[in-house]
Amino acid sequence: MAPLNVLLMVHGMTTQAKPSDHAATYQAFWRRLTAREPSLVDNDFVKIEVEWGHETPASTAAGLRPDERLTKAETFLLSATSHRSVMRDERRENHRLPPYREPISTLLTRRFVVPIKDTVFTLGMTDALYYCSAEGERAIRKAVYRQCLEGLAGCCEASEVRLHVVAHSLGVTVAFDFLYGLFAPASHFPAGESFPEGTPGFVREGGVVGEAADAYLYWRQRVREGSLLLASKSSLGGQLPLFFMRKQKLVDGFSRGELLDPRVIGVPQRGGVRWKLFYDADDLLGYPARPLFRAEGTIEEYQVNTHWRPDRAHTGYWRDNTVVGETASLIARNLR
Repeated sequence: MAPLNVLLMVHGMTTQAKPSDHAATYQAFWRRLTAREPSLVDNDFVKIEVEWGHETPASTAAGLRPDERLTKAETFLLSATSHRSVMRDERRENHRLPPYREPISTLLTRRFVVPIKDTVFTLGMTDALYYCSAEGERAIRKAVYRQCLEGLAGCCEASEVRLHVVAHSLGVTVAFDFLYGLFAPASHFPAGESFPEGTPGFVREGGVVGEAADAYLYWRQRVREGSLLLASKSSLGGQLPLFFMRKQKLVDGFSRGELLDPRVIGVPQRGGVRWKLFYDADDLLGYPARPLFRAEGTIEEYQVNTHWRPDRAHTGYWRDNTVVGETASLIARNLR
């Protein structure tokens, strides 16, 4: 039986103030991939298009998941704290500088700084801060992992499942964590409480029981058997180096100059290219990460030019020719 290829796409920080989804972005990216590599059309891909961390048009106010409430919360923050709102606030408790006191900032600098603060940080970086909290991490993992596992549910009969992951921005970290829980050795998850060694954090977290926990453990076992493989991984404008600082073990290792083993997410240390990373130097939220891993030939990294403006560079990866071409060729070379 031919391997079954699964394309998992995970978006990043969402800077839209209104309910939205990424269906159009995902579908357009797939069309660009197949235009560059027509051979992809001949393979029956299972596509998993993840939505997380924001309210979608299909969401209902009464049934919003905890992570979906970020949209309204961030919009409220922006309405209360944006520069425009503050400058319009006439209450006597609000002390503002008149424009003549800072003419250069008013005429030049602020035209760039304010959009970055309002969009990139208030509507975007807050997603990352939420994920750094224990509550936020649990909420986002539940949302993302459940969608991934539901998408994989129809693949159980396949003798071999080849996973192709495309992730952007904070989605790079979330996808990394998803893969880590599946591919990392049992020794990375010590026994504790009522869980045996090798039980990943997602299963240990409160409230993750039943089908989701069972499915995650099932696919972890498929990794042990060699029938679930990470065939390719493309990371677009991620912040992995920053998020590695969440773990004291990694902080200790970096303080000694130790590199990471990519096998913990299914990337071999040697061989053909399996993981490609992309970053724009003008993107405030896109960071190189390849030098942090101990690998020879399996990880490649590309500096790209998605946009000259820092507030727009972060959203241009899905349309960048280098990203599309290199991702398409990576997937095409790793179909079997």
